[in-house]
Amino acid sequence: MRTRQFLPVYVATIALLAGCAEAKDEPNGAADRSSPRPSASAGQQSKPPGDGGRSWEPDDAMQRAERALKSASDSDARPELVDTASAFIASGMDKKHKTPGDRPYLLSITCDTDGIGELTLTLSRGDQEQAYGIECGDREADQFNIPAGKPFTARVDPVKDGTGLILWRLDTIDRDAVEGCDDDLDGCDG
Repeated sequence: MRTRQFLPVYVATIALLAGCAEAKDEPNGAADRSSPRPSASAGQQSKPPGDGGRSWEPDDAMQRAERALKSASDSDARPELVDTASAFIASGMDKKHKTPGDRPYLLSITCDTDGIGELTLTLSRGDQEQAYGIECGDREADQFNIPAGKPFTARVDPVKDGTGLILWRLDTIDRDAVEGCDDDLDGCDG
């Protein structure tokens, strides 16, 4: 009788220890506790990336994307948040932003995907349109300067059956904090 009561506890303990032994170290020192199991937010089983590394998990991807946005921020620019959001790459992004006032705008955008190296961001305003490649998984978000004025649209076409997310942030910044091209809608081709 005692053996039967002990057996379920013994099996559960072995399973728990086996799961802990499989944890791997992440580059930032945290343990990677991901496993191929259904994801709560995606509703589908995670697939291992093409390089045979860890499984892609939405929560981990969001944390990496948030770190990339934070790495790109410059406190000297005195950014003021206008909008921030995220989307799954299977849904894409198509967001129209108003740009009133006289302070320039800075769009910071990043992506974290399972096996997709680059997405195309298209910025448009009126007749102006520029396409840019966004490297997914970069440690620092890509940034684009948008002058104040008429509304502009930021679009990333959906990737059918793609696994991954897009995270962006739109801020106003000081005029003297604009670096590089002052109008990425125009593309500064000249």
